[in-house]
Amino acid sequence: MKFVVVDIETTGGRPTGNDITEIAVVHVENKKIIHQWSSLVKPNSTIPYNIQVLTGISNEMVADAPDFQSLIPELQKQLLGDVFVAHSVNFDYSFIERSFQEYQVPWRMDKLCTIKYARKIFPEIGRYSLANLARELLVSNNNPHRALSDALCAAEVLIHCFHGDYDQKLLSNPKSGLLQRIQIPDNLPREQYVNLPEEFGVYEFKDAQGLPLYIGKANNIKKRITQHFSTQKETTKYQRLMKECYFLDYTILPNEILALIYEDHKIRAHWPILNKSQKKQSLKFGLYAYENGKGEIKWVIQKSKGSGALRKFGSYLSGQTWLANYLEETKSIRTDNRDTLNSLKQSFQKSWIINLDEGGAVFIENGNLVGIYLEDDFLHQKEWVRKNFLTIQPSPTLNAIGQKLMDQRPDSILEI
Repeated sequence: MKFVVVDIETTGGRPTGNDITEIAVVHVENKKIIHQWSSLVKPNSTIPYNIQVLTGISNEMVADAPDFQSLIPELQKQLLGDVFVAHSVNFDYSFIERSFQEYQVPWRMDKLCTIKYARKIFPEIGRYSLANLARELLVSNNNPHRALSDALCAAEVLIHCFHGDYDQKLLSNPKSGLLQRIQIPDNLPREQYVNLPEEFGVYEFKDAQGLPLYIGKANNIKKRITQHFSTQKETTKYQRLMKECYFLDYTILPNEILALIYEDHKIRAHWPILNKSQKKQSLKFGLYAYENGKGEIKWVIQKSKGSGALRKFGSYLSGQTWLANYLEETKSIRTDNRDTLNSLKQSFQKSWIINLDEGGAVFIENGNLVGIYLEDDFLHQKEWVRKNFLTIQPSPTLNAIGQKLMDQRPDSILEI
């Protein structure tokens, strides 16, 4: 098996908006380094000063270097192998993958992270930066933060891990999660996977009839779907996805809150067969008020039944805490319990927009979360909101999210 150890230097920390400035490839076979190659790469943007100081790569050094596109034929040869290895593998892999995608070049490899491998083999070391592993394992790195020196160092670390992993039993054990083998379903067009966005959203695996098999949310759609295709291969869900998935669909959303809401909405609309762990009833306790024989209003938190609760909570303690804070707040404005009760009842008859700082908004009416909006240009008119917000079927989970948003973001609430 050939392991292709890679290190890159870049203009910044994220693939989007940044470029590769240097790349190195080292081949390891039979626990030996058998080949090495490196090249500077001309980026599409200037190298920030702090990056120049860190790497020693200046704009002048890359001015006459080949750009990534011209390096593609050579790089495809250099990357021929069984496993892509890097010290922080998702960083290096994501930059190279994005660069290939920019020029519509198909590319995919199984992945191995030397940080994770070293952590399994040498648990006593404790810190797993490349510099610390080099010190502990007596590996030389004469020019840190330059691609070839770091790639050679990572290759030596990999070889040390091989020596500590007899017959590579740990590496080859799928339960260890070390070797990320990405297996795309047989019936899924490859370009659907390649073109997945790396953004917040909700994704759907669909069968031959276009019906959802599984629906999930993700902060990074492509990364999350890659995890589905590369881990837990012994599970029924993985096996069925490999056999029955014909299409991938997704909806990009501006933030995690809206992704969580939309995921719940989509699951309840379709109840996909592989969403077996769908959220259970999350609001088990309710706030109730009653009048005693003396005409006094009393409050109680108890398990909710039916629709009579003034407000619902996920736990008894959260209900008690909310009630204590609410009564203290109303006490400060000199209202008695009857006025407080009337005010609380009236609040359930109102409509609210909660403006999300992360982007978008949610619509709450009669205590239920009933709509979301993905942009920031909404109007404060009830009929406009009902027409233009995406309608969401209320659920205990969504109402819990709505209540939490109202409690945590009072300055973002707009009554309409």
